[in-house]
Amino acid sequence: MSEITIPFKPYFKDPLLNGTKQYTSRSKPMGKPGDTFTAFGQQFELLSVKDVDLYTVSTMWKEEGCTSREHFISVWNEIHPVKPYSDSQRTYLHHFKSV
Repeated sequence: MSEITIPFKPYFKDPLLNGTKQYTSRSKPMGKPGDTFTAFGQQFELLSVKDVDLYTVSTMWKEEGCTSREHFISVWNEIHPVKPYSDSQRTYLHHFKSV
């Protein structure tokens, strides 16, 4: 187990701190289960990292800290302008909890 760095956009502060955001999808694994990271002054622990398609992640929009599936897709496209949202695109889904 180690301390890792996972950056988050400022608009995810409230969903992270109030426990709504429990997942983050990334283009590569950012750590392993048991690793910890700090975001907005709060420490979190990674519970799992899974290779999944973006459609699956888009159905978990609330747990991703978004207000709708459309909002998730919009956020994804903002963060990934070179490779916009596609249902079949693979991503690494990181599940975490506050500790």
